[in-house]
Amino acid sequence: MGMGHGMGGGARGRIAQGTLSEINVTPMVDVMLVLLVIFMVASSVEASRISREADTLRQTVTQEQAGKNQSDENQVPVDLPKLRADKVAPNAKQGKPVISCDGERRIYLDKDLLVDCRPKSVDQCLDGFELALQNNAKGRGLRDAHLRADRKLDYGMVLALMARMRRAGIEHFGLISEDPVK
Repeated sequence: MGMGHGMGGGARGRIAQGTLSEINVTPMVDVMLVLLVIFMVASSVEASRISREADTLRQTVTQEQAGKNQSDENQVPVDLPKLRADKVAPNAKQGKPVISCDGERRIYLDKDLLVDCRPKSVDQCLDGFELALQNNAKGRGLRDAHLRADRKLDYGMVLALMARMRRAGIEHFGLISEDPVK
């Protein structure tokens, strides 16, 4: 009876000593591997983003140099406001049609006269603009365009024209200005 009691106590002592002397490193290794994977993925995403930006910059510089040698043939004479801003890449202008409104309140799509607003009110003019835009082959289904507006125009007229462009389905448009005189 005394012998059985002693054996049980000895076995418990050895098991207790074994568990106390071992450190479980598996969770630490798992965490380190997850962090390694996260850093590898993040660095490859960042490297591809930087590569895309560099390609875009190279392409923009090349197109700007090519655009300096070409003249803009489809522009209506408009007295644009002079601003200091980033330049639009020349291919963006070539790919998108230009809606121009001159100082005499005539609205053009590239060089095609859409509507002459001189004898009309602003609302009649812009109703005619929407109709002419839908009847024009270039204007039908147009989603992107640039807007050139003469500085002599009333600010309200330009805002109303922009609103009508949106209503006519032109979702994305940019405003064109000239560089300031240095």
